[in-house]
Amino acid sequence: MKRLLLLVLVLPSFVMAQEKIGNKIYKYGDVYHSIVGATLVSFDEAKAKTMSKTLEYFSDAGAKNIQSYTSVFLPGTEVSENTFIGTLDKRNIQTLIVIDIIDASQASMSRTTTSGFASANQKREKSISSTDNGWSSKSKGKSTSSSTSISTTKNVDFVTELNLRLTIFSKNDGFSAPVAVVEGRATNESPDTTPDQMARRIVRRMVKALDKQRAF
Repeated sequence: MKRLLLLVLVLPSFVMAQEKIGNKIYKYGDVYHSIVGATLVSFDEAKAKTMSKTLEYFSDAGAKNIQSYTSVFLPGTEVSENTFIGTLDKRNIQTLIVIDIIDASQASMSRTTTSGFASANQKREKSISSTDNGWSSKSKGKSTSSSTSISTTKNVDFVTELNLRLTIFSKNDGFSAPVAVVEGRATNESPDTTPDQMARRIVRRMVKALDKQRAF
């Protein structure tokens, strides 16, 4: 993990022209044939499903022998630079891809929910009341049942915009500097959409754009 932090620190000096290559997807550097051979993907913030889908997106696009960082190094363990490079060399890893969340925006909204039981019985009570008022000549008597609608209002925080950065490193230079960088973002207006769902959307677009750029 220390090695990955060192790799990310070199990004500020990696300044190149930005080019749009997809829907809200931009690249820096040359991505042509930048992902070759056995590939290791690191995405610390990704949950299990997002990591699995990320590997699937890359594999479907043509990445060879795609592996997750946690399948090679145990989560939460400290790895020295020598161990990191040695392990990648032993496994013949040719390409390293690091995905990070670089920015996120949030919003808050009030949401009111009503229980299904209360809602259903409230409608039933109204129906009975209408029948008693003469809407049906077959009705006799009045129902004494009643219900109180139980609703709950709470503030919900949700992510409205998520920005990811995908950095590609190569064994050719000892994974010492980025070969290319791809950034992408997604926007959202629904509190039901999770950050993980947004991340999967961005990664899918990134891989699609990389495929069009013949990165694989």
